[in-house]
Amino acid sequence: MRRSLTRTTAAAAALALALSLLGQSPALAEDIRPPDRPDTSTLTARGEVCSTDPDDPTLLNSTALTLGALIAHPDAATVSQQVKAQFEWGLEGAEEPLGSADSAYVSQAPGAPPVSRSVTARNLPEEVLIGYRARGHDTRAWGEWSDRCWIEISTSKPAAPPTVTSDDYPADNRFHGAPGQPGDFTFDANGVDDAVAFYYGLGGSCATRVEADAPGGSATVSITPTRDGPQRLYARSVDAHGNSSSCASVHSFMVAPLANPVAYFRLDEGEGAVAHDYMIDGRAAEGTGVIDWTRGRVGARTGAAYRLERAAVVTSDGHLRTEESVVDTSGAFTVTAWVRLDDTGEDAVAVSQDGEHVSGFQLGYDASEDAWVFQRAGRDGPDAGFDHRASSSAPVQTGVWTRLTGSSDPSTGELSLYVDGVHQETVEQTPADTAEGAFVIGGGQAGGGFAGTWPGAVDDVLAWNRALTTEDDEASDRRSEIWQTANQPVVPEGTWWLREVEGDTADDTSDHGLDATLHGNPDTVWEGVFNDWVFEPGILLDAAEGEHLRTDGPAVRTDRSFTASAWVRLDDGGADAVALSQSGSGTSGFALGYDAGLGRWVFEVPVRDGTGSVEVHRVTSTASAPIGEWVSLAGVYDHTDGTLTLYIDGRRDGGTERVGAWHADGDVVIGGAGHAEGVERPWAGGISLTQLHQGAALDREISNIEFGVLPMPPS
Repeated sequence: MRRSLTRTTAAAAALALALSLLGQSPALAEDIRPPDRPDTSTLTARGEVCSTDPDDPTLLNSTALTLGALIAHPDAATVSQQVKAQFEWGLEGAEEPLGSADSAYVSQAPGAPPVSRSVTARNLPEEVLIGYRARGHDTRAWGEWSDRCWIEISTSKPAAPPTVTSDDYPADNRFHGAPGQPGDFTFDANGVDDAVAFYYGLGGSCATRVEADAPGGSATVSITPTRDGPQRLYARSVDAHGNSSSCASVHSFMVAPLANPVAYFRLDEGEGAVAHDYMIDGRAAEGTGVIDWTRGRVGARTGAAYRLERAAVVTSDGHLRTEESVVDTSGAFTVTAWVRLDDTGEDAVAVSQDGEHVSGFQLGYDASEDAWVFQRAGRDGPDAGFDHRASSSAPVQTGVWTRLTGSSDPSTGELSLYVDGVHQETVEQTPADTAEGAFVIGGGQAGGGFAGTWPGAVDDVLAWNRALTTEDDEASDRRSEIWQTANQPVVPEGTWWLREVEGDTADDTSDHGLDATLHGNPDTVWEGVFNDWVFEPGILLDAAEGEHLRTDGPAVRTDRSFTASAWVRLDDGGADAVALSQSGSGTSGFALGYDAGLGRWVFEVPVRDGTGSVEVHRVTSTASAPIGEWVSLAGVYDHTDGTLTLYIDGRRDGGTERVGAWHADGDVVIGGAGHAEGVERPWAGGISLTQLHQGAALDREISNIEFGVLPMPPS
């Protein structure tokens, strides 16, 4: 005891001397405080928060744990302090600890938050209650111990993965369901009494967690296959300590292929008053009233060419109807059509199916809401109305091809509407009477008679007795069916091979007829270069002279999905240059070309039309643009996803988001960024095969498009 007092007195004297040398009064030594008592809310074991309840300890699955705590010093508010943590751990009720360890010192600066310190406790026993605590030290004195935190360790893994059963997708080697159709799967602990959760996934992963209803119990989840054919569900069991069984195949099942459409009216006949159903031989929709034809959105192959002219039906003074019903409205069904609305004065119906008194469904336009609608009547009767309706939030545009898709699913009780592939609204519905009358294109039924003439045109009408997939299948790189209906097929709206030898016009070899007029010297422009990738001559443009080609009118809607592509050879990288654009009033609706400041290829769209400085959404190439070499450029705007993607030599090179969209209704410019007042950023070098397609090309289609291969129409 005497020795201890002597040491304490000596320490105090030394401290007083130090304070005296610092110009402070020795009396201030009494004011110096040790580190604060650590708050148990800051204590962790292997990152898990502290439990101060020995009846509910933190459960862990490792005998080597990192213990952590925040150490705060009350005097660090004014003077920097050196602090460390000491941790101690032991068995419940034991007088002596199992071990202890100190962290290194670290400085807590004035105004800084408390410092986190940690140590590692090793060789900890299992299946017993262990308490740990912490305190701080500041090179002078120890602070108080925290309360104890309680843990329990077990490294014993569950002996087996769970078993799985499913009535929707049983393991019977027979086809069930379809891609996009969910099913219930029940996981059972398989005799592992301490299993508290299961991790599962299709195709080899066990990443999604579901809790068991009790330790050793079961859990039921909904899983939606994204592709057809054989499927394997993998799963593993975990206990409360976090120990896991192996991730193993626990359930094999077969997913039936997606059912084909029950009706497909391409509406590309181009003459007469009959439209044929390509799904069932002999079934047709015959015209009532005046039927005419106009340029469509989808079109059809005609030998080596692609025809859009007269590939959609005009129903302003007539409509088409089948003799019998097409869809089973008592079950799940989907209808979709490309529509062009020319007049918003009254309600209008693009596609419907007759009941006895009222249409079983209608896909069209509601004038009172100024919105696209998909609606159903709850019952069929003389005074029945449409009491189940999904409406659009997307604005209605007249004279513009728009893809409408309506889906009804009684199994979920939902009615949904999509516009251009974008979900608009889903509403609840109750079971409705079955409509067994004619399938009508260009009108509907109300009060037992025809109603709702469609003032415009309709193209590419399909119907399914099922819902369509809404999620992409990443494993097979397949886009959802909803996306495909809105963005496929990609159709040519302008194709300029640029292989002319004389004159002042470059032919558009698509059926759009948008020939481009040369603004330059034909003697030096035509056949000025040769593209040895497509084995065709190209044009050579002099940027100093502002040489370019210009059409009389637009090729594509720039506020809908489109694909722009061109073969280019840049001969001078000293200035910004644009190979292909479509003009707005004050700026280009898009520009595909070169950014001199970055030395890279660029695909950009302004956020609005206007002059001066206008914000743009743009994606640039990852590599520098080579000078004097032929390169294939392609830019894709996906209106459904709201994205821009740049392709270099047929490969996806980068992408970005695009917020908002507007239509540049001016001329196409080859060799510059066009607008109503002229051309900017002229191209310096060669340009060959240049194309504009409506629709968003898939990755696999870009390499075909860049060589002038026609896109495939729907099968």
